[in-house]
Amino acid sequence: MEGINVALFDLTSIGKATMLNSLIGSKVAATGCGETTMAIKKYTAQYFNLWDIPGRNDEISYLSMEYIAFWKGLTRRLVLIITTVKENSSMMKLLDAIKLKYDIVVHKFDQIEEEERENFQKQVTAQIAEAGLKGVDHVYYVSAKSPKMFGD
Repeated sequence: MEGINVALFDLTSIGKATMLNSLIGSKVAATGCGETTMAIKKYTAQYFNLWDIPGRNDEISYLSMEYIAFWKGLTRRLVLIITTVKENSSMMKLLDAIKLKYDIVVHKFDQIEEEERENFQKQVTAQIAEAGLKGVDHVYYVSAKSPKMFGD
């Protein structure tokens, strides 16, 4: 892969395509309930490439050599969660096992009551430590539907 390549990882129908569209600044990826992404697809933005991949569910296994080679070729890996690190801890532990760095993106943060946000952030930090995750570079708290709400 050439250039800056970023992929979004999450469960099926959680909002990867919505986040991708927000990062690109226009609706280029199909969104909706259910499985909308059935194959790895690249979207080119001005300064980087964003990769949408099928969501993790019972039908998709990320344990293939194709996926592992894909992950290794990426510049950044964004693992999306909504309520708990456990949602994707098995994927993050796999990334840890193959010694790859990744960022956790808590999206739909706007759905958390404002007075509960600080406590929620502390819970996420504690869950990362409890799970023993080693490859976490950053944790971002964002809203794909309101990207300006929490800054850049």
